[in-house]
Amino acid sequence: MRASFARVQLLGTVGNVYFKESQNGTKFISYSLAVNRYNPQEESNKQTDWYSVAVFDEKQIATFEKVLKPGMQLYVEADAKQRPVTDEQSGANYVFTSLKQRSFDVVRFAKRQEDVEEQQ
Repeated sequence: MRASFARVQLLGTVGNVYFKESQNGTKFISYSLAVNRYNPQEESNKQTDWYSVAVFDEKQIATFEKVLKPGMQLYVEADAKQRPVTDEQSGANYVFTSLKQRSFDVVRFAKRQEDVEEQQ
């Protein structure tokens, strides 16, 4: 019998980037990734889904500390894990999906600020 697993593949644009440290001193990175969906049946055609991705691999963290910037386009493979969450104010129940990055490829680096200013 094979082990079960949940894995996702995302291609999107990096939003906010957070360099963090856990309570036990483990460094990690959390970043948001915007993924556009196109639906020809809808009036606006394009919808954006935001995903939060966590990075714990030391080699990936070392690379991301040097190059990860908002505006980069990344291809990401991540393990997905779900857990139930109850909103303390409303009492509503939700399912939270956490994504732990396994691998990544840079599709496009973010534009440098100097390049953006020259185009204006």
